Amino acid sequence: MLRVFCMLLGLLSCSAIADIAVSFNVAGQIYTFDRPVRLATVLSIVEHKPTQYWANAAVYQLNAPEIEQQRADILQQLATLIREQSKDSPEYRQLAALYQEVGSWQLMRRLNVIVDYDQARLNPGLNPQFNTGEYYIRFKERSQVIRLSGMVEQATALPFNTRYTVTDYIDDIRVAANAHRDIAYLLEPDGDVKKLGIAYWNRQHVKPMPGSEIFIPLQDELFFDRIGPLNDKIAQLMMHRM
Repeated sequence: MLRVFCMLLGLLSCSAIADIAVSFNVAGQIYTFDRPVRLATVLSIVEHKPTQYWANAAVYQLNAPEIEQQRADILQQLATLIREQSKDSPEYRQLAALYQEVGSWQLMRRLNVIVDYDQARLNPGLNPQFNTGEYYIRFKERSQVIRLSGMVEQATALPFNTRYTVTDYIDDIRVAANAHRDIAYLLEPDGDVKKLGIAYWNRQHVKPMPGSEIFIPLQDELFFDRIGPLNDKIAQLMMHRM
């Protein structure tokens, strides 16, 4: 009798779990749905959501192993480059520091979704449907700084200036000796990643949004052009940081 009861209890538990098709974690509050749900519906019941500024909002998918696989691939390539350097060289130190930084990131797969309640309600193209899975929605207040990271002497944040382009911010800091002199990556709070020219011959006059990050990559000439594709991968992975 007890065995039959346990089996029934197990079936009921499985049924209850199966009834939850989609779940969202928003600021520690869990919202569950037993059928596919659209973004506007989720945002309509979320408490304490932004009222005006949505650019920093993002949706992340939980339990997405491909992001960790991307990190593992990057770390493997960095480890190969590190082994080829003399331990006393600046290249060794820069690569080792980058290896440690990438390894320390808390990652979650950020979806290419614009999170804006009004736009989702009014524009079907900006109101995606979530069929199954677990997700995390992040809201952040509007930032008034521009962060600079990568091949800089010290990661820093500068006050946002409406007149400044990406190059202006870079000119205000000291970059490392092995920093790339021709390109930088602009990571904007809405998830967009731009690879920009910053030298006199290829300079692109782009003004970053408040809360953006400028990533200064390694010189690709130092590693026989092998670092170029790796820089691209690192910049893309940065958008999945929490």
